Amino acid sequence: MNLDFFAVASNLVSLFALIAVGYIAVKSGVLHPEASPHFSSLLMKITLPCTIFVSLVTREYNAAFARDGITITLAGIVAFLAMLYIGRGLSLLLRVPDGTRGVWAFVSAYSNSGFMGFPIALALFGTEGLALSVMLNISFNATIYTLGVMEIIRDNPNHGSDGINIKSIIFSNINIATVLSLIFYFGRISVPQSLIVPLNYISGITTPLSMMIIGMTLAHSKMSSLFTDVHAWTATAMRLIVFPVALIGIFRLFPLSENPLVSAVLVLIAAMPGASVTAVLCEMYHGNIDFAARAMFIQNILCMVTIPIVCMMI
Repeated sequence: MNLDFFAVASNLVSLFALIAVGYIAVKSGVLHPEASPHFSSLLMKITLPCTIFVSLVTREYNAAFARDGITITLAGIVAFLAMLYIGRGLSLLLRVPDGTRGVWAFVSAYSNSGFMGFPIALALFGTEGLALSVMLNISFNATIYTLGVMEIIRDNPNHGSDGINIKSIIFSNINIATVLSLIFYFGRISVPQSLIVPLNYISGITTPLSMMIIGMTLAHSKMSSLFTDVHAWTATAMRLIVFPVALIGIFRLFPLSENPLVSAVLVLIAAMPGASVTAVLCEMYHGNIDFAARAMFIQNILCMVTIPIVCMMI
């Protein structure tokens, strides 16, 4: 596989620049910090579901790709859940404080599979790599917005009295969009171009909006604590180094498919920094958003070094 490392670096710098825009917008007074929850709601309920739906319904059905897609989806479910609950156990061993353990496990397990993973998979592996990353994103969505959210909620000391609305988590707009996209793709149902065009416009907002929300969150965090939070660093080590390298070793012993791109894409996505929706979910479900922002900031900086290294190992 020929890897264009300049393309990797270019994508990372561009995304980091979007984070900087959100940060500067709040610090300069262009946006108020109180705007963050409203932007988060727009992302979670409208733009991200549109992105998920469009990513599959605009692709032509292919039987070979469908088999590889099912393989990477099932493998992704196992991988994400293994990372999530291994992270939960390690948070106890590493003495992560109460009220942070769920978010620690979350930022250790879940990567920026769509917003950062999609463009890098396209740059490194072409359209087939992008399509496989879209299928992997199905397992990402199926776990992050259900069991992943449950981990964040457990950090909220009031979750017992507030109650956990399982129905609202399972039947979220994102999960509904995921199911609909699968039905349309495997059912080979065509969508009118008059509908695809506005959906594409809306989905185009997702990446810059999600990155800017991270920057807005960082704007009201204590910068002095960014590099002194030991637990943010241990979560970063798990996310960027330990889990990707472990997957490389596993897939060398037990290949997922005759198509090497299947395991390569899964490892590449696992090497991305934490999911950009982490801060959004912490905001919505009252998780430790300050810790999440610190871990995300560190991961987005260091991934510029770790991603090329992991790509060389692939």
